Amino acid sequence: MKSYEYHQTDLSRSILAGLFAGIIATFANLIFIFAFRRIKEFYVFNVMDVGTTIFGSVLLMIVCGIIFYFFVHYLNHGVNIYRVVVFFVTAAIVYAALAVRPSSVVVPGDFRTMFIGTQVILGGLAAFLIPYVFRHDSIIS
Repeated sequence: MKSYEYHQTDLSRSILAGLFAGIIATFANLIFIFAFRRIKEFYVFNVMDVGTTIFGSVLLMIVCGIIFYFFVHYLNHGVNIYRVVVFFVTAAIVYAALAVRPSSVVVPGDFRTMFIGTQVILGGLAAFLIPYVFRHDSIIS
């Protein structure tokens, strides 16, 4: 009888960790957007629809998984450095969402709040769930 046992490489584990985190992020962002729109009764400016949320969350988290691989594989204390970088990138995105005021497009304040919420969810899951799943590969095996 043939054995189909496959030992995952660090790259495959990090990509799968990013995919798993992307699926979790998709559900978390969809629930957040749905709840936010219901509570605030914010139904205009529908830039963040279901398709954008699904593909954006999954693709961003897979890219974060790949970046995580490079940090872990090529740097000493790569997990901690990765978390710091993710924190600063998330903080920069939140700051840009608060500070940038485009003159040609009117962006409602509720959209900014909803956008910031989704980015904080993505940043938190990228910083903590991807390293956790990477270390505990029984979740994705």
